[in-house]
Amino acid sequence: YTRHTDPFNPIRVTEILRQIKIGDDLTTEQCEQVTSLCSEFADTFALAISEVFPVDFKTFKLSFPEETTFKTKVNQRPLTPPQWEYLYERLNKLKKAGIIRRIEPEDVKAASPTMLAQKVH
Repeated sequence: YTRHTDPFNPIRVTEILRQIKIGDDLTTEQCEQVTSLCSEFADTFALAISEVFPVDFKTFKLSFPEETTFKTKVNQRPLTPPQWEYLYERLNKLKKAGIIRRIEPEDVKAASPTMLAQKVH
């Protein structure tokens, strides 16, 4: 995808419009307006995690009392091979996109089990 280099590339805009589902409750004119707006603001859509722009103007910090302790070892329920494949594929994409990074075990401050929930489509 080309959000970083050419966000209004016609092929990219076509793919964005293909993935957007417009409800049956809109008139033809309203559907055209939605399509036009989505095309006009195509640079705000990310077709892949790698197209998400990191922001440097917002930070997120949790504050806890100094004496607070958290579990750093987890009793992780074993993942099935399909779950393992799904999870690690997503983690690798997030790492490649620069959204997450590996840390050393001694740097872990808190940990919790991974729970995969299947979405209803």
